[in-house]
Amino acid sequence: MASEKRERQRANRELRRAERAREERKRQAIAIIKRYATFALVFGAILVAFTVLFGK
Repeated sequence: MASEKRERQRANRELRRAERAREERKRQAIAIIKRYATFALVFGAILVAFTVLFGK
């Protein structure tokens, strides 16, 4: 049977592991949002450039 101290340590270790996983998912989500935002800005800039240069 594990001691009370070991049980607390195991529980705290699980909490830290879960927190790290949550932070990693958040970091990945932010990276995806940045990637799509950059793509949208570049696409918008190209669209505006073509409209200014070739639009009448």
